[in-house]
Amino acid sequence: MSYPKLPSKLVLTSTKAYFSPSRTISYLKSILDPTENILPPLQKHSDQVLFVLIPDFLTIYPCSEVLSSINSSRPSSWPIALGAQNCYQSTSYGAYTGEIVTPALSSLGVSIVELNHAERRRLLHETDESSAARAAAVCAQGMVPLVCIGELDRPDLAGPMSRAVGDAVTQLSPQIGTILKAIPKDAPIIFAYEPVWAIGAAQPAGVGYVGPVVQAIREIARGVDKGRTGEVKVVYGGSAGPGLWSGKANGGDGLGKYVDGLFLGRFAHEISGVRGVVEEVVESL
Repeated sequence: MSYPKLPSKLVLTSTKAYFSPSRTISYLKSILDPTENILPPLQKHSDQVLFVLIPDFLTIYPCSEVLSSINSSRPSSWPIALGAQNCYQSTSYGAYTGEIVTPALSSLGVSIVELNHAERRRLLHETDESSAARAAAVCAQGMVPLVCIGELDRPDLAGPMSRAVGDAVTQLSPQIGTILKAIPKDAPIIFAYEPVWAIGAAQPAGVGYVGPVVQAIREIARGVDKGRTGEVKVVYGGSAGPGLWSGKANGGDGLGKYVDGLFLGRFAHEISGVRGVVEEVVESL
């Protein structure tokens, strides 16, 4: 099986279900508009930075058409990558009314599939096991699973940092282990670390806390699957936006030295937010 090659830095954004179809297409076209100065730096550093748009299911097909018309029908040559917000666990077409199967996503040039988001776990009762089954289906089609993980409880940062990080690791370990055991050892995977308590918050989790947790995530992954040859990337989400990568948001350390990228939410719903994050990541290369 051949999988997409992931560069060192990733910038991903999901529109969730906030946008109408027409707004999603307009949003994509703005990202691709050279005058917005988002695409030129991405193209210049295409071997180091990948931007991924993850739209709702109604607009994956038209987004695929837009990207095909820009450059080539080959997704590997598209200026940005296309993602999906979920999938069904089947690896083939069939009688799965209302579901989206992985071969259909692959046929449209989707290369990354988001799974296990905290909102889906809360609203639709998804579990580590159901997410692992879907991750396996994603890999079977040569796509990359983007698996959201995160602890539910806000840490007590008034005490020792090691205890706060240890509490997070206790909640994260089963999520990471279940996923890694379900996918091929040579398959790349992206873990999106999103503390559930930070999703939708006014501010992201502090760099002084996120950094050690991300380091622990990498150690957990190495410990669970010592024979893994596929890349394991860790990006941060959870109120992520401009200023977090470089440290400009808090006047201190930037998160860029700890993670492989950012998974953006509402702070990227305006083009200026996308531009700001892309500029920070490119400047750090």
